Amino acid sequence: MKRKLLLIILPLLFLATIGNAQTKVWDFGNDTTHWPLGTGIGNAEMVVDGLGLYPIATNTNFGAITANAAAFSDGYTSVNRFQMNGGGNTSANAGALLPTQRYVYFTVDGACTVKVWFKTGSNGATRKVMCTNGSVLLGSGTSNDSATGGVNADLVIFTATVSAANALGNKIYIYGDTTANNLYKIEVTGANITTPPVTLNNFQAEQSSVNVFSNGNQISIANVKSDSKIEVYNMAGALVKTMTTSSDVNFNIETSGFYIVNVESAEGKKSVKVTVK
Repeated sequence: MKRKLLLIILPLLFLATIGNAQTKVWDFGNDTTHWPLGTGIGNAEMVVDGLGLYPIATNTNFGAITANAAAFSDGYTSVNRFQMNGGGNTSANAGALLPTQRYVYFTVDGACTVKVWFKTGSNGATRKVMCTNGSVLLGSGTSNDSATGGVNADLVIFTATVSAANALGNKIYIYGDTTANNLYKIEVTGANITTPPVTLNNFQAEQSSVNVFSNGNQISIANVKSDSKIEVYNMAGALVKTMTTSSDVNFNIETSGFYIVNVESAEGKKSVKVTVK
């Protein structure tokens, strides 16, 4: 009887384990809803579909989505790419495990595996992409690696293992070491994505009472208490609308997509990402 009961319970436990395993995929190459074609995200940090994007202050082309077909060894094919357009480190801090620019990040609620599909930013060049938690190297891949006879060539797939201890309280970073690479897909298996939205510093959060939200193709600025400068940027970093108002205001944006709305007044500054449909 005990043997029969055990034979019944074990498969159920196995199925429960499979059912609890979570998988999140960011497919830059084919998901044009979240990753439409564009020339870069601009200079503002943002979170898109649970993935944090941290650009560089001196350029706006990080995160450009451009057409570039690729066929990887596991059968995954892509029509577009996510361009890093530079490294997460400079030559002065090459190999650093905490990037300072041009990186993507996310947070998870437990142990997981991270799989990355990428291509060198220059055909035939040796380029490295790293996955860290800011202090531990969790995994990496190198294109055209002479140590393996260059068998991985321009297209690389690598897997990083994130333990519960390494995930706890840490961001998981993915970035090119010091040179440009193109990301095609990131897959996280075994944990839930818990990346918080980008927040302002405490002073701004406490002082700025303006509310920014969108509905369809209309953007609304509410609870305006003093003269406020409003700037709207598209995902390519281009200024598409600017105005000054001392009262609540609504206005339309005709082209659908993601936008960053910056509001600045005597109370402080606020940056909000909105979706126009």
